[in-house]
Amino acid sequence: MAEGHHTLELVWKGLNILLFLAIVYYFGRKPVGEAFRSFFLKLTENLEESEKELRRAKEALEKAKFEYEDAKRRHAEQIKLAEQTAQQIKEEEIKKIDEVVRRIKEKARESIELETKKAKEELLKYGIQKAKELAIKRLMEDFQNPDVQRRYVEKTIKKMEASQ
Repeated sequence: MAEGHHTLELVWKGLNILLFLAIVYYFGRKPVGEAFRSFFLKLTENLEESEKELRRAKEALEKAKFEYEDAKRRHAEQIKLAEQTAQQIKEEEIKKIDEVVRRIKEKARESIELETKKAKEELLKYGIQKAKELAIKRLMEDFQNPDVQRRYVEKTIKKMEASQ
């Protein structure tokens, strides 16, 4: 009988627990359901917000990648343009230098021609002067000869007679 009493007691305890759970379920169903629904909604909202944030981050990343590639392209274009400009400036400067060199050569040639002409003139004057000096010296030497003096005087007299 002790065993039967014990079983009956277990059944009553089980029924009490079931009744307690039914009462808790009946009265707590709405608040607990609301709590779980609220918890689930917050969880899904947080998840959706995280997904939105992830999408925004991915879009920002894509935009940043695009801007990076665009900046990289513009940088390459600027370098190419700078190289072309530098080459153009270099060519222009080389042309200017060539023109300056040409002018310098032309001025040098003109100066050389002028100096050569002056040197020729001076050399010619010097040659004429030396020839004159040599001629006078020779005439003086020849004039020392009395025979040459007599012929000169005779010629001069003939010229004077002819002119009168």
